[in-house]
Amino acid sequence: MTQPIPSFELLAGPAAYRHILKNGLEPQQLATIFGASGAAKWLTIYGLDRAIFESWLPKADKSLHLLGTSIGAWKLAAAGQSQPGWALNELAEGYILQSYEEGITKQIVHRELIAILDRFLQQPQVDDLLTQNRFHYHCGVARCHGALSGDTGWPLARGMASAFARNLRGRSGLNGQFERVIFTDARAQPDVRSLDGIATETQTLNRNNLRDAVIASGSIPYVMAAKTAISGAPSGVYRDGGLIDYHPVPSNFWAEPGLILYPHFYRWLLPGWYDKYLPSRRAKAQALNNVIMVVPTDAYVAQLPGGQIPDRKDFQRFKGNEAERQRRWRQVKDKSESLGAEFLAIAQSGDWLQVLRPL
Repeated sequence: MTQPIPSFELLAGPAAYRHILKNGLEPQQLATIFGASGAAKWLTIYGLDRAIFESWLPKADKSLHLLGTSIGAWKLAAAGQSQPGWALNELAEGYILQSYEEGITKQIVHRELIAILDRFLQQPQVDDLLTQNRFHYHCGVARCHGALSGDTGWPLARGMASAFARNLRGRSGLNGQFERVIFTDARAQPDVRSLDGIATETQTLNRNNLRDAVIASGSIPYVMAAKTAISGAPSGVYRDGGLIDYHPVPSNFWAEPGLILYPHFYRWLLPGWYDKYLPSRRAKAQALNNVIMVVPTDAYVAQLPGGQIPDRKDFQRFKGNEAERQRRWRQVKDKSESLGAEFLAIAQSGDWLQVLRPL
């Protein structure tokens, strides 16, 4: 009998590909897990993340680093808890239930996002995330300078346009407008460096600043107000980490050794937000040497509502019809459970070759 075609693939960088061919893939072989920006796109792989964190990774006999930006930081703050299944579900349900019938203003967006955060990351969960031994949580934030320090109108628009133009000349052109700040677990601070020419530093997470760091990591310009005060960190204007590391590319700043698992909704990584309109900037295989991406197939995506991955633009697309947006997003979330089930089935069999592809 013909086996069904899997709905996901493992896309592995050169060293990771050789490793899996020789050794297979077990959770204790991993060192780090990355999470990308992408707002509602994350719902596409909710079930995959849940299966990985709730059922597969607990078999590891070592602790792992977690690093994300924007929604990637939010989901890893859920996944890194002692009850990852509960926390990921609360995040997903809260995200689906956002409502902007009153309009989309910074005040309303802030209200809705705090309501989401309160579902899965109140003080007991913050303490759990910082003290449990399975994971060491870190998140990326962009500290902004110049015109990007403003929060309204023309100055902010001018700063964003300037950053776009500077980025066209290369990522190092963002220096002077941005600094990469990685908020890290004090128990296991990772080796983080400026490998792509963008100034990079670390700040330590604690129970008083973790929520603010998570909020800052997802503070999209225009949509949300910037964070201007994070306990223990220098004063400044802190915004969405995806501005610098949209789909964080490890070789740009991550000097930790070992294999990196990267559940993702696309088959590619775009290094920064300003690279969204520059397909040529997609990370090449040599920049992803130790990376193992777990991604849904095109055939799987074609079965989603409208044949596409959910997007933040859906708030406008379904303006005046919140119920339809929520229905579609929940359908995507529920369907993603099948991705998780397939991942666990292949992990159980050890037959990774049926889904393994070189980057």
